[in-house]
Amino acid sequence: MGIWVFAHFVGVPVPWLAVRQTDGAVLLAYEHERLKALAAAGEHVPPVLAFDGFSLTTGDVGDTLDHQLHRRPEDEWLELMCAASADLAAFHARGQWHGGAQIRNLTWDGQRFARLDFEERLQPGMALGTVQVYDMLQLLLSLARYLQPLGPSAVQAVLQAYANAGTGGAALRDFIVHLLPRLQRVSRLAAWSKRLDTSRELVRLRTVLDGMAAFVRQPP
Repeated sequence: MGIWVFAHFVGVPVPWLAVRQTDGAVLLAYEHERLKALAAAGEHVPPVLAFDGFSLTTGDVGDTLDHQLHRRPEDEWLELMCAASADLAAFHARGQWHGGAQIRNLTWDGQRFARLDFEERLQPGMALGTVQVYDMLQLLLSLARYLQPLGPSAVQAVLQAYANAGTGGAALRDFIVHLLPRLQRVSRLAAWSKRLDTSRELVRLRTVLDGMAAFVRQPP
């Protein structure tokens, strides 16, 4: 339900049947299939060590990006965030999609990024380009706690890194143009409440919105 609500809030029409998944064995089997397919395609995902239909054991692929950013000094955040964004763009340019591209599902071992958590069955129910835009929005919003102290220019840099490294920049820019008014309305409504207006979440959202606006104003 949370995935469906979030997706529709940001304007991505995720089908209800794609997220209404209750059979754990089916979810595990689907993730197993995706891990095998992505590994066969040369993508960086956890290696499958064992699968018996009821449990899935995978190898280690490093600390999550969230953990990496948390333990690094602030002046190192932007470079790593832009690298993650560019890596996602290259992943998309190879015709792939994640479905759960938050920083808790992305790892960095000091040399390369890898991806975790492939339970979401968003294909073939959604167009590939739509799923890829959704991936980037998930990544960006999950980075908000690290972007906010750096300001809107950091948000713009992360978005531009995605646009520069792959083929999805125009689609992302077009989607943000349509998304911004919706999120800006949320920001204006929240201003009626002093508690909400000064909340940590809203301060972060406004930083992201300002960075998005700068990104779409910048010539392609």
